[in-house]
Amino acid sequence: MISLYECVYEIKKATGWSQEQISLETGLALSTIGRIFRVPGYLGNDTSNRLIKQLHQTVVNSPFPKEVEELFYYYDECRERYSKHEFAKQVETLKYLLKNHKLIDSNDLAASRICWLVGHIYFDQAFYLKKGDIFQYAQAALTWYQQALHILAAYEENGLTIPKYKLQQCIISTQFNCKDPVTRAHDEEIQRWLLELNYIQLVEQVVAEDSWNWEAARNGLVAASILTDWDKCWFFWEKMKIINKNFSQLNFAPIGLPAIKKDPDLAWFVKQVSKR
Repeated sequence: MISLYECVYEIKKATGWSQEQISLETGLALSTIGRIFRVPGYLGNDTSNRLIKQLHQTVVNSPFPKEVEELFYYYDECRERYSKHEFAKQVETLKYLLKNHKLIDSNDLAASRICWLVGHIYFDQAFYLKKGDIFQYAQAALTWYQQALHILAAYEENGLTIPKYKLQQCIISTQFNCKDPVTRAHDEEIQRWLLELNYIQLVEQVVAEDSWNWEAARNGLVAASILTDWDKCWFFWEKMKIINKNFSQLNFAPIGLPAIKKDPDLAWFVKQVSKR
């Protein structure tokens, strides 16, 4: 799901609006808007989430067809609104409809986005609902994400850099969640995946295009740490510190994530910092 932070920056990118204008458009207090822009991982309440995401849906153009993109908003709404039991029933119905969608075999952007959403459903069945064979669901998620990326890779448009990154992040997240958190930072298979995807190079493109995206920069830092690449670690850490000076403190924990110093995926990076 897209975060509030990502929503407001994408609104600003699409419209050029100031925080004051976003406050007027949503009816939210300027202090709330400022907090969303300023506080990494800020979650907000139901009202701020609803109003920001409504505005995002209205003003941020997606490269994907509207009828397919609306399914993503519907999926996120179901995940937020329903209990796990009810959500499980909803996603089974949605999964069936998506797999039989008239556009799924078209090999165009609509097909990529449909495959992407089917991947999300399998991912949530594996790691959110945690029912049935988790590994089997995870493998299904990977299959659908990879199919989505295969279709998307055929398009060279500049506006698809961010979607391609997000899809690769879905693949990496699925693979990460299948591994033991204690040992995956040294896992040779994960290292191979990162190299085969040219993941670090893509994240560099993302943070060049969206200089506010600390989450992408942190993902790049994790990848660079796993690949034991100090120069890239330093690059992504510097990007994070420019976005928010608190990231210079290894004990700083953004909402919803561990501090750099306490993240086992960043153990190599932390060790290198302590030597310098």
